[in-house]
Amino acid sequence: MWLRHHKLNDHEQKLVDMPQEKFDKYMMSNYADMFKKRIMRDGQEVIYPMNFGFEIGPGWRHVLDSLCSKLSVIQGLTGCVCVFDQIKEKFGGARFYKHTELMEGKEESQDIKQIDAIIDNIVSLHEEYCDYVCEELGTNINPKDKVVIGGWCYGMGIEGFKKAWEDSPDRIKIAEEYLAKNEKREEICQQLSMLNENELDKVGKMVQDMIQEPIKEAK
Repeated sequence: MWLRHHKLNDHEQKLVDMPQEKFDKYMMSNYADMFKKRIMRDGQEVIYPMNFGFEIGPGWRHVLDSLCSKLSVIQGLTGCVCVFDQIKEKFGGARFYKHTELMEGKEESQDIKQIDAIIDNIVSLHEEYCDYVCEELGTNINPKDKVVIGGWCYGMGIEGFKKAWEDSPDRIKIAEEYLAKNEKREEICQQLSMLNENELDKVGKMVQDMIQEPIKEAK
């Protein structure tokens, strides 16, 4: 999957700019059945791990909202509810953990497995979609441009990283160094792929040029 540049509309930008608490309330009020593990009822505590809330950056909010709007249509037509157990970022990607339940008063039919499979597919596609969206800014990025520091992959490119870590110039410097080295590696790999067997003496030198000291995590 490769997406063309996505320009945020007014609603999507509003979601990106929302304070975390306001977004939390927005999702719970619009998709109460899906996030019932997040909502306190009758004095009961929020159920783990949804007690952590929406553990994703603001840039992925519009993707989650779009997903839930589609699941809401399915819920209305079939009575099958996608109940989310956890919403989080992991290894630079989105993870929407969930299970399917029937609404009260609805009888289970032979179609429920098919509907559940459709829900699984839609959720998986939106998780994949997030791979091409900056977790901080909500705009389109190429997955290969995601920032990696000390083995930790962030779900954002360098511009989103600068915004997310604007109070940590050392961390931003390390991210920029990583990006520069990664671009150099890609350039050399491209040159290597174009070499013919009469130019094999160049391979050793080019590989040596690719060897870089490991980038350490900024404290």
